[in-house]
Amino acid sequence: MDIVEKITESIKDLPTLPTIFYTISEAMNNPRSTTEDIAKIVSTDQASAFKVLKVANSPFFGFRGRIDTIPQAILHLGFNELKNIILALSVIKFFSKSRYSEHMKPKDFWAHSIAAGICTRMLGASVKVPNLEQYFLAGILHDIGKLLLLDLLGEKYLEVFRIIEEKNCLIREAERTSIGIDHAEAGRLLAERWKLPPVIKNTIYFHHSGLNDGKTDTLVSCVHVADIAVRMFDLGNPGDRLVPQPNIKALTSLGLSASVFTDITPALMADFKQTISHILD
Repeated sequence: MDIVEKITESIKDLPTLPTIFYTISEAMNNPRSTTEDIAKIVSTDQASAFKVLKVANSPFFGFRGRIDTIPQAILHLGFNELKNIILALSVIKFFSKSRYSEHMKPKDFWAHSIAAGICTRMLGASVKVPNLEQYFLAGILHDIGKLLLLDLLGEKYLEVFRIIEEKNCLIREAERTSIGIDHAEAGRLLAERWKLPPVIKNTIYFHHSGLNDGKTDTLVSCVHVADIAVRMFDLGNPGDRLVPQPNIKALTSLGLSASVFTDITPALMADFKQTISHILD
């Protein structure tokens, strides 16, 4: 069995996400579910409820008052945004006890991912996307394949960082050289295992190219641009320190130019500093 087959088989044996995410998803698919029903489910997990309230109160979501209860959070955020926040928190919790490397420490990795989530949503808003519910989540989860590979392969994955240092290359290039699979493919397999929404799975898989299987896709393009932007501003640590060139087709499909990377800087930096502690602390 080669290493790619081993990874594929290992993913099949991974545990599912915390029950709360699937329970909420099922309830939201039930047209009879009420705000009170969803609030009760969230409140059964006190740690998740506390985190949801912290995130809901972050300046990033723009609520000027204070949200003190889960029903208030639902009314402000909406069902789907609430579900996506719980999914993001569930993934962070899932990997909280996983292996990490000094080359990619937990707080630094998640700082990059959260910054990408913030930037993805900002970009979506700037190009007038009518429904931004998936944008924050897609940015946060775009690199989860890195944690999966590190967790499954351990010492073998550390070779990736040695290649990065020797060749000064992108982490995905070092992964393909060392392992034969990169984190985008690993992330896609994990998304399938966890039955994540297809749009999230596709974004994880295609975020490097900025196009969805060669076709323009607003969410994929926004994550692609956001990933490059947060690398440019050195927010967190994605595993290497290079800043790849954006796909011009992805930029133009959004009606953007290279100036977007300087245009969004003030708002991104402000939102990042104000939001990061609400999620990680």
